[in-house]
Amino acid sequence: MNATDCAPDSDLPDTWALAHLSDPHLTDPLRPVAADWPLKRRLGRASWRRRRRHRHRLPVLATVVDDLRARAPEQVALSGDLVQVGLRDEFAQAAQWLAGFVPPERLLLVPGNHEAYVAGAWPAGRASWQRWLGAPDGEPWLRRHGELLLIGLSSAVATWPALATGTLGRRQLGLFEDALAQGAREGLFRVVVVHHPPAPGVVGWRKRLTDQRPFAAAIARHGAGVVLHGHAHRATWAQLAGPGGPVPVVGAPSASACDPRPGRMAGYSLLSPARAGGAWRVTLGRRVYRPATQDCAWQETRQFASAG
Repeated sequence: MNATDCAPDSDLPDTWALAHLSDPHLTDPLRPVAADWPLKRRLGRASWRRRRRHRHRLPVLATVVDDLRARAPEQVALSGDLVQVGLRDEFAQAAQWLAGFVPPERLLLVPGNHEAYVAGAWPAGRASWQRWLGAPDGEPWLRRHGELLLIGLSSAVATWPALATGTLGRRQLGLFEDALAQGAREGLFRVVVVHHPPAPGVVGWRKRLTDQRPFAAAIARHGAGVVLHGHAHRATWAQLAGPGGPVPVVGAPSASACDPRPGRMAGYSLLSPARAGGAWRVTLGRRVYRPATQDCAWQETRQFASAG
């Protein structure tokens, strides 16, 4: 999976099947601290007030979203962390933003660890997002669009202070494996969307996916076209073993971060799979925010073969 030079628009697909962005951290939790707030929520609010709100900027997010819309992807995947500390009014703020983003039928939305920042946050807040989550019976969320099968997983679980781990759980992993197998039987290009990186080494121990090994085992048995995630706040490339060859695991930076460190500037990915004989040829490009001109431009494009 070698990167090519950034291709001019004329050399890129006419139609993008999917755009992926993550970790917009778009809400404002700076209301007065309540007496009953858990310690983790207090610490998270303090971190946002002192440091993180200066990095995550709504004008940057607006520019990224406008650029994404101009590329007219058929579907959009958003892999979590819309909120900061899981307050009920943060979920309402995010719902207002989602209403102006893309139509629900074009969006696959999965939660991140900030949606489950403390115990009870995600069960209470997800009702505000039901319009975009679709099936009320929970995850995994499945969306079929032509020959594209999107499989959305929830790794959002409440954790202790200083931890930001994710867990899928035995039930969800079983349903995930069923979805992979069914998609393979139908010959669909399967895109897995999850917040936490499911490949080893992308994040440290305190931010890991705790059941990464059974996730990787399901991919090894049934394969997938590509796995998309967030959480690391940087653009990453990794692989998991699949029955037909390596499965790319692609991480997105925060969609609102004005961060000059390598791979961390706000942006999003675009994906276009096309059949190539009995397999697929995939074009994947990254659009990245440019602070100097306050717009987005191609950072890189990659092409790779996939068993789907």
